[in-house]
Amino acid sequence: MRRLLLVANPAASGFTASLHRDVVEILQGGYQVTPVWPDGPQQARAAAHDAATEGYDVVVGMGGDGVVHQIANGLAGTTTALGIVPAGTTNVLSRILRVPRKPRAAAESVAASLATRALPTIRLAYDGPDGPDSRLVTFAAGLGFDAEVIRESERSPLRKVGFGPLHYARSTAAVTKGYRRRLPTIRVEAAGRSADALALIFQIHECFTYLGRRTLTLSPKGGPLAMSVRRVTIPRMIRLVAGAARGADLTRVRGVRLWREFATLAARAEPSEWLEADGELIGRVSTLTATPNRDHLRVVAV
Repeated sequence: MRRLLLVANPAASGFTASLHRDVVEILQGGYQVTPVWPDGPQQARAAAHDAATEGYDVVVGMGGDGVVHQIANGLAGTTTALGIVPAGTTNVLSRILRVPRKPRAAAESVAASLATRALPTIRLAYDGPDGPDSRLVTFAAGLGFDAEVIRESERSPLRKVGFGPLHYARSTAAVTKGYRRRLPTIRVEAAGRSADALALIFQIHECFTYLGRRTLTLSPKGGPLAMSVRRVTIPRMIRLVAGAARGADLTRVRGVRLWREFATLAARAEPSEWLEADGELIGRVSTLTATPNRDHLRVVAV
């Protein structure tokens, strides 16, 4: 019988013990299920990696984008597939993959699926707070401004759960005010072109993220792609967010450059800037190399 590891985050906003029991029971309709509750991100990643090494067919993340991100990093480069039972606040990757929004329905789709498919990703290699490291990105990442917004929102995690998009909008406004007089600190280079920026953002799929129910898109053509923003001001950010919500051409905004279909993209920050991947704050980094990969992660086809 096929084997499945269920990695749950009991701190996720939509998690309950009764829901977890129901999910386990539903998944047992198609798999031999082993449930685990890791103590933190590193344990979640290690559990996924160990499951892949032991030949598990699927590792399911029950929680938000954080636990899914860690599992994806544990499974990258293996044949074990990632499944998702959304139980977080935003569940960006789950929505991009059109996984049913209700956890029990999502579990049913995983239990019934017999197929997997490749998911495009970006590998970030960076010089971080603990030395050289790397991280797999499943939907979006940011260096500079975007990561600072994540950092600001994490100062009040309970507001993130209770107010979601409103809390994120407030965090964006607060960080933008502090950027008004800042000069570019990031040098971006790819495909023979270069630009100076305060923000470098990566989009992998047709959607960058969500603001409530509304999709934000850096380019309607999808990714992987990167966008650099030279200066951050309130009027410019309003134009960018409004344009991203409409799927407009963001290169018409002054100081914005899009980098499409790059083989590798390099960035250097002086001084170091904050980095985030899939909404997970990594820390301050001074150098970054981004490499897209079309088939480095497998996901359950739903």
